[in-house]
Amino acid sequence: MCRSKKAKLSDGRSIFTNKHQPNDLFESLPQDILCLILSKLPLNEIVRTSTLSTKWRHTWTSCTKLIFDGAMMCGNGTSSKERYTQNFIERVNAILKQCGATAVEEFKIKFPFDNMLVGHLNSWVKFAVSSRAKNLAIDLEPEDFRCCKYRHRFPFELFDKRSMSHLETIYLSMVSLKAQPSFTGFPNLKVLDLRVVDVSSNDLQVVLSSCINLERLSIVLCDLCDHIRVSLPRLQHLHVSHSDINKIHFVSKNLRTFVYDGTMEPLDLSESLQLKHADMHFPWLTLEHAITELPRAMPHAENLNLSAYLQLEVLHLPEGASKFSHLKHLQLKLGFSSYSQDNLLSLASFLKAAPVLEDLDIHFLHHSFPLQDFQKLPIRCLPPCRHDHLKRVLITGFHGTRGEIELAAHVADNSTRLEHFVIDSAMRGVNNTWLMLRPEGRDMFLCMARENARKYVAGKVAQGARFVVV
Repeated sequence: MCRSKKAKLSDGRSIFTNKHQPNDLFESLPQDILCLILSKLPLNEIVRTSTLSTKWRHTWTSCTKLIFDGAMMCGNGTSSKERYTQNFIERVNAILKQCGATAVEEFKIKFPFDNMLVGHLNSWVKFAVSSRAKNLAIDLEPEDFRCCKYRHRFPFELFDKRSMSHLETIYLSMVSLKAQPSFTGFPNLKVLDLRVVDVSSNDLQVVLSSCINLERLSIVLCDLCDHIRVSLPRLQHLHVSHSDINKIHFVSKNLRTFVYDGTMEPLDLSESLQLKHADMHFPWLTLEHAITELPRAMPHAENLNLSAYLQLEVLHLPEGASKFSHLKHLQLKLGFSSYSQDNLLSLASFLKAAPVLEDLDIHFLHHSFPLQDFQKLPIRCLPPCRHDHLKRVLITGFHGTRGEIELAAHVADNSTRLEHFVIDSAMRGVNNTWLMLRPEGRDMFLCMARENARKYVAGKVAQGARFVVV
């Protein structure tokens, strides 16, 4: 007869445990529950707990997500860099030796590049290839990548046609790409993310031209020092940031979003008929370039966010100039020198270049003192230019300067169908001039800014429109 052992809970109640009860607590759990638990744990924790259960051990070795993150696996210990790297290498190799997955969903290596990794990276990629990985990430970016000139050569030779067809996502950081003559491309690749990658424009064009189903492309901190022209019919999202590219020309009829951060370079997205959103950041830009080049580069854009330190000048848009013929939403985040303050009225050129604009947001990132009566400066105006589609206007960082007043009054006076006009004097940046003021002085100037908005702009707003000053 089976005998039971008596045990007590902390509150004194007794429980009975049968000595023949299975020790493997995971044995009774369904396989799908085990897989769900696995998906929530980092890989090193999965391996550490494998001693708890035979079933658990057999399950994790078939894990379809292999994410080797140095910080998570080895921590931020005080050991030497050499020992830290060796520890990571040993752990990755030990796990891969036990792993028996034949179809890997995700394979990722995230560790700051070290010369000790060179002999192992290709063998790890080879494992991913043999495991038919769908998502491959090689992230070797150190804390300060500028101090590391080495780039690990991506091993194209490890891929055959079958393994190439499995990949759907590739993320590469601190590698070099040199396409071989036999390279036939990744036919099912949908996402390609390149960061701090050494690649020539020719090699990049070879790679991209062979990825006919690519939907998302990101190029960050990659110096091509040349132009790039490629046709990607299925591309929907394009991101180019801090990369030395002389000219960007993408033939992508299905492109929907474009993000750019860098200096003003020749750009051609004129064939992107479905472009919905463009987000542009420039460290420095002239108003002439913004008004003449951007409409020519992406005439089909519907939403444009433009952030720049802008050089303002009096600009008369020629009658035959290119226009944002589809632009409905425009957001401007603008910094400028104090010398440009009196030329803010020239920003009205944006409205003339966007004839169907409905929403306009202007965020001034430069602080100035409001116009005061004793200055006796005339309020200038431009010839009438109706903006019949404009419905909503928001201006923030408004400090009631003459230039701000002139621009706001022009917009209000020429927008007959305006529904909402909000002027916000809230500070959106930091300026030493303001830091010298005491709180009561700052409040006084902001109060004057609001008063200028009511005095000079309110009477220009279309009847029935809601005018708010905050």
